[in-house]
Amino acid sequence: MLCAAAVTAQFISGKATRDALFLTSLDFTALPAMLIATSICSLVLVGINSKIARRIAPATLVPSLFVASGLLFFAEWLLRASAPSTAAIAVYLHISAFGPIAASGFWLIASERFDPRSAKKHFGQIAGAGTLGGLVSALATERVATLFGVPAMLPVLAVSQFVCAGLVRRLGAGTAAGAVADSSRADAVPHRSAIRVVAETPYLRNLAALVLFGTTSAALVDYLFKAHAVETFGRGDNLLRFFALYYAVTSLITFVLQTSSSRLVLERFGLGLTTSTPSAALLIGSVGSLVAPGFGSLMVARGGESVFRSSWFRAGYELFYTPMPASEKRAAKSLIDVAFDRLCDALGGGLVRMVILLLPAVQAPSILTLAIACSGVALYAASRLNRGYIGTLGSSLINRGGILPSPNANETSLSRTTIALVRNTFNRAVARKDAAAQGHSDRTTRSMMRSLLVRGGLGPVDLRAPDTHATRDSSRALEPEIRDIISLRSRNRGRVIDVLGRAEGISTALVPHVVPLLAWDAVANHAMFALKKVAEEHIGELTDALIDPNQDFTVRRRLARVFSICVSERAAAGVMLGLDDLRFDVRHQSARSLLAILEKNPRIKIDRERVFEVVLREAAVGRPVWESRRLLDNAKNASPLDEFVRDRAGESLAHVFTLLSLVLEREPLQIAFRSLHTDDEYLQGTALEYLESVLPTQIRQRLWPFLERRPLTRTSRPRHEVMADLLRSNHSVLLNLEEMRRRVADTTADTAI
Repeated sequence: MLCAAAVTAQFISGKATRDALFLTSLDFTALPAMLIATSICSLVLVGINSKIARRIAPATLVPSLFVASGLLFFAEWLLRASAPSTAAIAVYLHISAFGPIAASGFWLIASERFDPRSAKKHFGQIAGAGTLGGLVSALATERVATLFGVPAMLPVLAVSQFVCAGLVRRLGAGTAAGAVADSSRADAVPHRSAIRVVAETPYLRNLAALVLFGTTSAALVDYLFKAHAVETFGRGDNLLRFFALYYAVTSLITFVLQTSSSRLVLERFGLGLTTSTPSAALLIGSVGSLVAPGFGSLMVARGGESVFRSSWFRAGYELFYTPMPASEKRAAKSLIDVAFDRLCDALGGGLVRMVILLLPAVQAPSILTLAIACSGVALYAASRLNRGYIGTLGSSLINRGGILPSPNANETSLSRTTIALVRNTFNRAVARKDAAAQGHSDRTTRSMMRSLLVRGGLGPVDLRAPDTHATRDSSRALEPEIRDIISLRSRNRGRVIDVLGRAEGISTALVPHVVPLLAWDAVANHAMFALKKVAEEHIGELTDALIDPNQDFTVRRRLARVFSICVSERAAAGVMLGLDDLRFDVRHQSARSLLAILEKNPRIKIDRERVFEVVLREAAVGRPVWESRRLLDNAKNASPLDEFVRDRAGESLAHVFTLLSLVLEREPLQIAFRSLHTDDEYLQGTALEYLESVLPTQIRQRLWPFLERRPLTRTSRPRHEVMADLLRSNHSVLLNLEEMRRRVADTTADTAI
């Protein structure tokens, strides 16, 4: 904040001194030519700066720029006595071309010191400190000019450059972990030129368009404003005092906006709308100047643009760079901040010259009309930035995700056993149903199955192979099926496993007798494997058992895992019903199976609103219930989030992220989840900023207390609310106890028989 105050202070004082010296020594009609000359000078300096920045870190380069600037101010002060006009031109070029590069370098260092989340919290404060420094410097400039004259400001500016150099050097002494990681990864990647980086990135192109057209419209109105200021106040010290007071008032209003509303506006309206405020203010002010011409309306239009650009725009604009890789950020930032900004001044100066030559009688209305058109284009570019920012955050998470532990290779590839199970499942489904009746749904399933088998390395497979077990003569199969049913109900583990482990799978008649075996821990895995072989052709029956509240809880939670082998939309619709179960385990396993189905068949459409409704319901519980949820079955290979769940995170949060990954972009969302449970503050901040950007408002408000690491505070709650939470979370436990009593009674009776 101290560094921002110093950098802004020297820049505000420099602009006031620049304008006063130039307009005192030269006619204001020379301004368009100076704008063009400044743009050319800036483009040359930006090109040199970009090349040097590839070899020298910003922490060293930016302080060196301030030192060089201070030496130039001393030289210009000495030149002033012998060649006032030449010194005025030199000061104008110096401050207009050199100052923005140094200021951009300061914000580049700041963007590398903060993660996106922390930057959103603190950049408004940093910019506010800069505004306060600018306010103080404007008042000090007015006093110095009054007491000692305008040229006395040049040595004062020189000293301020040396102060800024020391502060920036200290600021850049530490480097953020994210910048270090980016730099190390960028070493092996060939450097791209700044122009190529901007040209190949739509996000940066929109950002450049915002700067280009927004600054062009500001330059057009600024010409009219300064021309009327000279006509109103004349030349000399009076003009300097006016500019000093003008900058002081705008700085004061800017400071109030920054400290009172910057963060609120960013969080409520997003970066795109926040950074469009200067163009919106200029558009409205220009229309007002057309309706009510005069110096007052022009000052309001120019002042409004300046206030919003220095407050809300600055707080939002710098955030666009925080998730970018350091190499691209260093290449593109000075180009957009300075080169495009100066190019806009040249474009504005050229448009003013054209209007003066072609339309001298209607200069002011013509210039204002051009400003309105440019502001409209800038507003359109700003409207496209929010989506680009979210995409950049996601890319940043994916690029940095390489430093996080990833799921085991065995968890991400299809095993031969699973592929064989998929083939068996499909063959039985095709053999037992009429192909014509299945239509497009089975063609889609066949395509997905063939894809899975080829991925597993088994090569082309005839998916229409007949099922010999299904074609047996029914009269001959009747007696064996009865024997199998007796074996399944015998409670003899060996006999049960013999039936469940047959290579040909279980018949349709055995499915209702296998489902209850999921509650028997000794054979549960065998029962799940047997059901997975025939799951796709018995979706309706399995769904009925899953949503039956009278079904054993253990059966329901394990039955939800059986659906993970399926690929059809009917299976997805069935397991979606499991998300409404009273027991957390059932809901959790249902969400995992639904995600597994979606990964195998991405063409399945999931109802976003339905998923968001489930997420809101999951997050509606109190913190004690949220943190007490634990799974009874630790299913392996069920989710890429499992390792983080067991080690660092709660099951409730993992379940919510599994649900969200059904309807949001999966990879950055999963990396964001893992990032929340690492010790890397940069990754944590990036993850929180990404989640805040992509989550719907209601879900974000419900989840945020569980996402941010805040100390638990004890708050008194009414007794009836506490009891309601307890009953809601334990009602299903009571039902399960009753079911266990019934099972014990049934087992005792069977044993007696």
